[in-house]
Amino acid sequence: MIPSAFDEAGGPVFARPALRLCLFGGLEVEGRGRPLPELARQPRTGALLAFLALHPFRAFSRSALAETLWPDLAPEQAQGALRAALYRLRRLFRGLRFPLRVDRARIAFAPSTPWWTDVHAFAGLLQRARGAPPLQARAALEAAVALYTGDLLPDWEAPWVVGWRQALREQFLEALARLWRLAEKMGDLPEAERWAERLFREEPTRAEVVRFLIRQAEARGDLEAARRIGQRYQWACRSQGVPMDLDVAFAPPWRIRPPAPLGRLLQALETLAWEAPAFPVEPLRQALLEGLVQTAEEALARGAYREAAPWAVAALALLTPHTPVEWAWRARCAVDAVADFEGDRARQAANLRAMLRLARRMGDPTRRAEAVACLSYLELQRGRPAAAERLLAAAEVALPLDPLHRALLRRLRGLTALRRGWFPAARGHLQTALAQLPEDAPAVHRAATLNGLAVALRHLGDYPGALRSLETAWALLEEDERCGLLGVRIRGNWTLFRGWAEGPSPAWEEEIEALYRRAEAERDLDAALWMAAGAARIYLRTGDPTACARWIDRLKTLWPIAGDGFEGPRAALVLALAARARGDVAEARRWGRRALQGSRRWGRDDLRLLAMALRRRWTPVARSEAERLLMRMGWEAWRVFWEETPFLEPPAWMAPRSEALTAAPPPASRCPPTDTAAPRSAWAD
Repeated sequence: MIPSAFDEAGGPVFARPALRLCLFGGLEVEGRGRPLPELARQPRTGALLAFLALHPFRAFSRSALAETLWPDLAPEQAQGALRAALYRLRRLFRGLRFPLRVDRARIAFAPSTPWWTDVHAFAGLLQRARGAPPLQARAALEAAVALYTGDLLPDWEAPWVVGWRQALREQFLEALARLWRLAEKMGDLPEAERWAERLFREEPTRAEVVRFLIRQAEARGDLEAARRIGQRYQWACRSQGVPMDLDVAFAPPWRIRPPAPLGRLLQALETLAWEAPAFPVEPLRQALLEGLVQTAEEALARGAYREAAPWAVAALALLTPHTPVEWAWRARCAVDAVADFEGDRARQAANLRAMLRLARRMGDPTRRAEAVACLSYLELQRGRPAAAERLLAAAEVALPLDPLHRALLRRLRGLTALRRGWFPAARGHLQTALAQLPEDAPAVHRAATLNGLAVALRHLGDYPGALRSLETAWALLEEDERCGLLGVRIRGNWTLFRGWAEGPSPAWEEEIEALYRRAEAERDLDAALWMAAGAARIYLRTGDPTACARWIDRLKTLWPIAGDGFEGPRAALVLALAARARGDVAEARRWGRRALQGSRRWGRDDLRLLAMALRRRWTPVARSEAERLLMRMGWEAWRVFWEETPFLEPPAWMAPRSEALTAAPPPASRCPPTDTAAPRSAWAD
């Protein structure tokens, strides 16, 4: 049994104490259950009681006590402060047993009734745990850690408080470490992870704790948590000036490690900077950084991303607040290229945010715009279009940019609106971006903008304008660019849109089949889902069940490996439409639920509205939400969907507006006229 109080001789008793003093987290005193909050508001009085309570039954001379408590005062003033504190303390304890023994020469904390302090109880529990068996030791350590509600008297900075505070905090951290090790040794890994996480929060520079937490996160498959732990460890080491254990900093899930000799050199530099502060380490660090960055840039120029990865990551470990901003920028650009190649979205996002802060320090609006563009595009890939829109809108307003970068940001806003299914807004942004592009802008920028505009026009029912935009974009590309990612996207969009406008033909079927097989061979699963979903819907519209069933089977094959991606909600919606066309209501509902969940996750308002329409549950709340989504998607896009799905009837409460739009002529293309449209033969390989 653990004693809860002590008698006047310092021996343990187990009754409820008449006097309780809590010093962890702040001074709190209770006398026979009555709190004495005035002590916390009277620092000198509270300091006298707290200091003496930390040294029970030890008599101090008045002069030594005054000098210890108030070293910044003159001896006469300190003696006066001591007398005043004693007087106030007697008044506060009126009606209670006074806990101090005072005579003309000495003062001691020696209560005549049972008393208790959390500091002494904490120390007693730690002492009990030292020689106890594992189960008893673990119970005592847990009770001790529960008593430590905060640092000792955190609002006081007197020298005597600081010394006690540091000693008790070290004991607390050691108790957490023992709890972690005991739980791990006893096989209780969840409890071990809980204590390790608390120890990591209190002291994030302990390499062995970081290594254990990363290993546990990897075992659960939570690589994102493992990355966050490693990043916080690196940041804490840099901010506190503690040597970094590079075996931990470059441990999995980073998957990229510098060569072993280079790792030992980096570790030696960290140790040298810590153990010999007077040694000029910065010139050595800077020379090594420049060599690593140049090596990484040469490898990236050759397209050797895997070769560049360890050099770029090692350069990142050398960055400090004193690194020249130009070299810091070049190092982070190399890391961004490597992280993008490796698909490490978490590291890429953290690196791009650091690039954005660095560009602010440099005062360079062009580099800020480039960092914002990369970060917003990454947010789009991660399914966070609202965050991307906020970044882009703020940058457009705040940065004094040249026309090319302003058009780039406006094009990205258009792509963000496209991803959200806001087709009228996307059309406006992309048309503005085309108008803002200078005449000498690279052709690839104009081609990418025209490709996005074509997608917006297609959803709004302007197929001729969409096809003209795509043909113009194709004509702007060089031969080698047509084989790149943008060329493949333009060609795929043109093929699908021609199928919607003109219907399938044997030549069209061959071309869409070739594009699908290419996307599948290159493991571009989103593009494969996009092709399969578009072809299936075209055959649903024309009523060809055999061809439609072939593409539906492909969608179902791709779904387990790509259904969580950006094109997953579209694939689920097409599968629901196919089930509804066959009359399989249960399967249609199942795929409709998946489409609704995926569209909410990725922020795709158009697919969300269409999935709601398939469910046909128009409660007042659902109808209000649908009207809000319709305003964003656009009534023109809504009309196009129902025209392309003739086997479904639109909701009755939307029918009048839908009929009015159906009777109206289709909107004319706002794509600027051009004489560079490529003939049909330009699409041949």
